[in-house]
Amino acid sequence: AGGAAIVFGAVVVAATIVLRRVASMPFAPLHKALLGLRLRYRVGGHVETNHPHADIFKRIATAFENNFVKGQEIGAQLAIYHDGNLVVDLFGANDDHPVGRTYKDDSLQIIFSSSKNLTAVAIAMALDRNGVKYTDRVVDVWPQFAKSEAMDDLLEQNMEAMVAGMPAKSAITIQDVLRHESGLHRFAEPMIVSKVEDLDADPSYSYVADLISRSPVTPPAAGQGPPEQQQNAGEDARRRGYHAITRGMILSQILRRIDKRGKRGVGAFLRDEVIQPLELEGELACSSECDPPLKRVIPMQQIPTHVRFARIICHMGELLLVWTLGAWAPSGAQANTSKLRWAKKIYDAAKAYPNGGSYSLLKYGFCSDDGSSYMDGTPGLYNKPAGINMECPSSNMVASARALAKVGSCLVPASGGDSEKKKLLSDAAIDRMHADSILRLDEALCVPTRFTAGGFNDFTDSKIFSSGAGWYGWGGWGGSLFVWNRDRRLVLAYTMNGMHDDVLGKGRVSAVLDALAGIPEAA
Repeated sequence: AGGAAIVFGAVVVAATIVLRRVASMPFAPLHKALLGLRLRYRVGGHVETNHPHADIFKRIATAFENNFVKGQEIGAQLAIYHDGNLVVDLFGANDDHPVGRTYKDDSLQIIFSSSKNLTAVAIAMALDRNGVKYTDRVVDVWPQFAKSEAMDDLLEQNMEAMVAGMPAKSAITIQDVLRHESGLHRFAEPMIVSKVEDLDADPSYSYVADLISRSPVTPPAAGQGPPEQQQNAGEDARRRGYHAITRGMILSQILRRIDKRGKRGVGAFLRDEVIQPLELEGELACSSECDPPLKRVIPMQQIPTHVRFARIICHMGELLLVWTLGAWAPSGAQANTSKLRWAKKIYDAAKAYPNGGSYSLLKYGFCSDDGSSYMDGTPGLYNKPAGINMECPSSNMVASARALAKVGSCLVPASGGDSEKKKLLSDAAIDRMHADSILRLDEALCVPTRFTAGGFNDFTDSKIFSSGAGWYGWGGWGGSLFVWNRDRRLVLAYTMNGMHDDVLGKGRVSAVLDALAGIPEAA
């Protein structure tokens, strides 16, 4: 019996090692992951060597390459600006993956919610030029916005929303929308993809404007009051529920009404005021009118099923181990109880949506002409011309990492480089867009976020940074990241087409961010 137990234990250990290897190498061929064989990949680009922080940049290049050594990526780009100069400009491609073999240094990607940073930049520029404030109510620039308040069939729903701690629609401010606190995390019905190709022209413009105006405010967790830690936050308190798709649509309508130069939405505004001045044509686009070369947009790829299965088995084993240890040790049991309470909060928030959590906000975002949802848990819509060409400023901009980083370089101080020559905003406007960050639990993402008045996340409390203080921005579904640090005069942009089950890059950029922590704040 003792011998059988030893054999069984050895088999369990070996199986665990194999499963963990497969789980940690999502884009490696199965046989190479099982046997530990070397992967085929290409990494190219430029790293500044004549620089006081050249050693840090070299470490960053090594960390980037390790993502391909470990099978973490299919194709990816990393661009970093420091003090106004491009110091890291890398791309990598997994040649063991058929899509990776098509990846080049000029490839473009859908960047999902990293798009929200660019939309927020456009809003900041328009507010600064036209004398509008973040604290202004949306109805002050768009009176029809609150149309749903007067709709008889929505009176009861509007009252229920106010009882649940939501603002009246007529009281919603521009910064409420930017902070995901307007209660419009989904519209009255999904948007038809064929009707949102150009938000500046009819029928798209009128279609989206009407849909937003007749959409009622709804609480992030339907029928529930705010979480315990937010119940006594004052009369001006808001409830946060991530506006995955809707934020950009609302902001584009607001922008069109305050833009005195041409009544442009986000796509046209970015083209005229950001893309052309920064010479980013063909590198950054929002909607088909900016005309990104479709052949350069590399399809997004999900983690394979066998890798998901391996991860599920590994997670089940970890949970069993935690539960067992928790049962043995009082301190462990206490920690386990705390985790269970947090899991219940996540479950309570997620079940408020048709299919749980923030994913349901994506599923409820778009539909085809016949009303069927385009979201099935994969990026299928965004791999099609219709998904790339539609104008959704929250989720489908196309960009290279170089283009994102160049835009970001205009948001941080610099003693030299191109960013000082082509500033997009006044210093006062940049200060305003980073001001007044508020930490709240996002009841859709089920994590706390700290958004500023200008709509950027303040990463002071983030665990993905060695030191989150000073970093701002946001990331996208699957792992893209677009952030900057004004104190250290740094900008980082990471784009990829291997879709992990996270945002903000997490493990793939954590080593890069750790290295950047070695660059001191500017004097």
